[in-house]
Amino acid sequence: MPLLGRKDLMTMSRYLVAIDAGHGMTTGGKRSVKLSSDLYINGVLVRKKGEVIKENEWNRAVSVYLAKALTRCNIGYMYTADMTGKTDVALSTRAYKANKAGANILISNHYNAIGTASVWQTKAKGLLVLRTKNSSSKSIKLGNLAVKHLAADIDYEYNYGLMRDVDMSGFTLAILRQTNMPAILIEYGFMDYEKEAKLMLNPSHQEKCAEAVCKAVCEYFGVKYVLPNTKDEEIDVTETKTLYLKVIADEVNIRSAADFTDESVIGIVKKGGVYTVIQKIERTGTNMYRLKSGVYITASPKYVEVFER
Repeated sequence: MPLLGRKDLMTMSRYLVAIDAGHGMTTGGKRSVKLSSDLYINGVLVRKKGEVIKENEWNRAVSVYLAKALTRCNIGYMYTADMTGKTDVALSTRAYKANKAGANILISNHYNAIGTASVWQTKAKGLLVLRTKNSSSKSIKLGNLAVKHLAADIDYEYNYGLMRDVDMSGFTLAILRQTNMPAILIEYGFMDYEKEAKLMLNPSHQEKCAEAVCKAVCEYFGVKYVLPNTKDEEIDVTETKTLYLKVIADEVNIRSAADFTDESVIGIVKKGGVYTVIQKIERTGTNMYRLKSGVYITASPKYVEVFER
């Protein structure tokens, strides 16, 4: 989404949320420990043993889900980062964009780690929300609401709650310090704790976390939270029939978004695999299907066939 000014977005909503998709794909060290085994999500191989998960894969995905949820609740949004993941936009530039647009609040999405994340650890885990030193009471209110809703909706093993950045890291965080509006940074888990790292590529978990944050934003603004209308997103099939997809090519990419960019590829499915379809995505060119697991796949009959049962 191109950067819009506050005047443009105010026609859609009284409020504007700056969504900051954390560190970029090229940020050094921002990745999980190498996986100890193949990672499957709902039967689909999304990452092989020995591979890593980059923090930006989580940051971008949860940011997109948050934008979708806010839009449904008639709250405007803007992105501060490069949402292709190709460029790690400087923090000062991100803060400038949010300030210039006159955003009401900023939420920065991250995934945590201790040390160099070179080996798996079990000491640190769970939810952490940060606000900067000497932040406003509005930042504290927003942070506490984020903790409240995330803790209620996500089964965290531990909850650090809302903390000052200086108390956790020893210094203030630029994205929180340089922005004019109430701002918080959310660490949704630890990518050097394997149990939580494996959730980073799970679309259902990404969406669930984003919805919890949307609830917090709605409560902060005093806006009604609108539940996702899943019926509108599903394919029109009868109650007695379910639509399935079978992979007929040797291997087919699965994706985090309904596009064919390199950045959206998150894994592969192999010939013979059968998956439940919940949505057909009409596109210019080749259409796509959204599977029950939340991932997207080509609808090309050269690679897949669809049938009812």
